[in-house]
Amino acid sequence: MKIVQLITGSSSFGGAEAHVRDLAIGLKSRGHECVVMVGPPEALLTRQLRASGIPVVIISALRKPIHPLRDLISLVQVIAALRRLQPDIIATHTSKAGFIGRIAAVFLGIPSFFTPHGLSFINRATGKPIRFRLALERIALSSGASIIAVCDAERSLAIDMLPIRPSSITTIHNGLPDRRPTPHQQHSPLVITIVARFDLQKDHATLFKALSTLSDLDWELRLAGSGPLLPAAKRLAEEYGLTPRTHFLDECPDTPALLAASDIFVLISNWEAFPISMLEAMREGLPILATKIGGINEAINDGVNGFLIPPQDANCLAHHLRSLIRSADLRHSMGSTSRQTFCERFVAHLMLDKTETVYASAVPNLIRQTDPNPLGSAPPAPNSTERTLFSQEFSHAIPSNPGNTPQ
Repeated sequence: MKIVQLITGSSSFGGAEAHVRDLAIGLKSRGHECVVMVGPPEALLTRQLRASGIPVVIISALRKPIHPLRDLISLVQVIAALRRLQPDIIATHTSKAGFIGRIAAVFLGIPSFFTPHGLSFINRATGKPIRFRLALERIALSSGASIIAVCDAERSLAIDMLPIRPSSITTIHNGLPDRRPTPHQQHSPLVITIVARFDLQKDHATLFKALSTLSDLDWELRLAGSGPLLPAAKRLAEEYGLTPRTHFLDECPDTPALLAASDIFVLISNWEAFPISMLEAMREGLPILATKIGGINEAINDGVNGFLIPPQDANCLAHHLRSLIRSADLRHSMGSTSRQTFCERFVAHLMLDKTETVYASAVPNLIRQTDPNPLGSAPPAPNSTERTLFSQEFSHAIPSNPGNTPQ
């Protein structure tokens, strides 16, 4: 198949960008022709895609803020690019690209898919719908595009809020290429790591408040990510007296190296869908402390491979951090279970198998004519060599210096 992935541009690199990157690289490794269309600015995503041989088309008018004239121009640009590329399907990601891409697909008669990566028509503070955004999503639904949710929580919310049939929305959990984790050695001081953008979605304040009560223990905090609230976060860390133990690493591309040098992973948020940074930490065999929101409890079993923290509960977070910092046995037990859960449920080939099957449902005649092993049937599971080759290609696309994949 010739597949176009379309995503709104972002100066920071988050879970949606990592998902599109992994899909494009993984589908290319399976013989599909993949092109990624993305709005400005050209940043880490475009660099990684090009380094991996994925063609990139910049849609200059496709930007996050709602701007009727510019959005109309972006629709024209997307239609022109799709006419030139002639894909079999278009898969859209995030709300703005999802709306523009689905309208363009209707205009050209191309089958389309939409992955929200978090439903933008929900007010995160109140949980109630934002009427204008909900109206836009209902317009986009008329395109007939299938929706792919990254977790069951997102799927259930969409079914509750939108006039759609349950059969038109499928859950495909995020997945990552496997890699052999570095054998863990306890660090001194103990390393706590968070990989997250500095914006309203993330709750660094609750993390700082919790850590301020643990001054009697030996630890340091590493924060990977960038974003508009980074200066405010640095000031807050200083106010809590955490500056000597806190390292702000900015945005760097090698998450595995960062996590391999860590003992505990935390992700404290105000809202989430199904964060990829959580899966990256599970892949490295780390115990996870994460807020109990969105689809996080679909990967984290409370008290088994980590702890689920109620939103904005610094006391609960501090209690579980203290337990993990004090007990190497608990960290090892939870980390081992994280790694096992990742290998059983969230490796990339599982995500790619399901994605191929869903995509193929839109072009069954093409698949029957060109593929001796139809994607709708159960393909043979990739062997360890195939998974290693995919992991090597993925790793080759990412420069190996300390860094992050912020969610």
